[in-house]
Amino acid sequence: MESSFDKQQMSEWLKEVLPNALEECKVPKPEDEVIIVYEVNRLFDWVKINRLKRNYPNSIIVPFVTEHLTYSTGIAIELALPALLIKPLQKSKFLRSVKKLYTSYQEKKASTLTMLELSQQVSQQHTSPFREAFLKRLIRGEIDNEQEIIQSASFLSTSCIPNIVFLIQGYIDGANKKAVPHDASSSITTVFRQHFAEKASLSFLHFERYLLLLMRIPTDYNSFKHWTEGEACLLEVIETLKRDCSIHLFMGVGGVFQDAMQVKESYSQARKARRKPPIHNIHIRYYEDLTKHEQLQKAIQYIEEHYDEQLTIRDVAKYINFSPTHFSRLFKKETGRNFVDYVAYTRIIKTLPFLRKYDYTIEKISSTCGFNTPNYYSLTFKKYVGISPTDYRNTTEILFK
Repeated sequence: MESSFDKQQMSEWLKEVLPNALEECKVPKPEDEVIIVYEVNRLFDWVKINRLKRNYPNSIIVPFVTEHLTYSTGIAIELALPALLIKPLQKSKFLRSVKKLYTSYQEKKASTLTMLELSQQVSQQHTSPFREAFLKRLIRGEIDNEQEIIQSASFLSTSCIPNIVFLIQGYIDGANKKAVPHDASSSITTVFRQHFAEKASLSFLHFERYLLLLMRIPTDYNSFKHWTEGEACLLEVIETLKRDCSIHLFMGVGGVFQDAMQVKESYSQARKARRKPPIHNIHIRYYEDLTKHEQLQKAIQYIEEHYDEQLTIRDVAKYINFSPTHFSRLFKKETGRNFVDYVAYTRIIKTLPFLRKYDYTIEKISSTCGFNTPNYYSLTFKKYVGISPTDYRNTTEILFK
């Protein structure tokens, strides 16, 4: 521990409650049963704590976290550490933790499962807390130097650093909820791993209310669409989950970035793609399919802002100073859909929150979102989504927490 004051204070407090049971051990041996308090002043110190846990399986490892890193304390839970200390240290909380640790230690002495066996079980899991914390910082754009990328090699090999991000949402059929495994997230990740085994490195993050799939595709491809085998696997995953688990996935797919510090851009692109109408498959929306034409971007924004009005192609073309004929031809080329289909799909997307969160009638929803009649709304909804608005209302959204 770097702070000699904190070290001395802890020693004095320990003597008050356990004068004979515990003593300071400066250089513990691997087989020793001691309490090791390690000060966390950098994010990378969590990696050192994991090493301590692995190297001293019979000991109790207690992180002592400085104030500016309190946001990272969730790692202690992921590591199943029995206690956690945070600066500034409070005597009452410290002593309470010590008593619990000592009781736990006495109970574990009689257990047949050793700390070494436990650490081996943890290491066999697909993910680690360090890996997850690193990937989240990568997604948020908080990693801005190569040194941290290099340090990540202790828990994430270079071949596993992602170069593309998928943002996943999903729902479960209302009629088949009893047939669905309790943990939908686990079912999704399992099916992905089965289909992409030995084809690509996968990592999963629960991020906000979404599930993020971070993948490293072969470096020969600068687009997931160009990786025929990968796209075929993705379609198989979607169909398998729908058939076997009644789970329907919808995802936005970002671009491929070989520079790890640019993976945040792929995440941002995946978010944007997820909110737009797809060109071919309702379940997969690629950012690269979105138009980069500035005038058409203005037109699309206009459609999204005026979706509840009776929009015509002439109105939107006039807004960006295009002739209706030229606008119609260019719009289909750039978006992959004709104007009428695009507007209808945009309106469908806008109705989803009303179906999911509010007890509005189909009549009210259809009129609110620009459809002429409830019947036309229902037919259009089923055409694009595959089920009726009423059936969609009875589904359950998967919240990835």
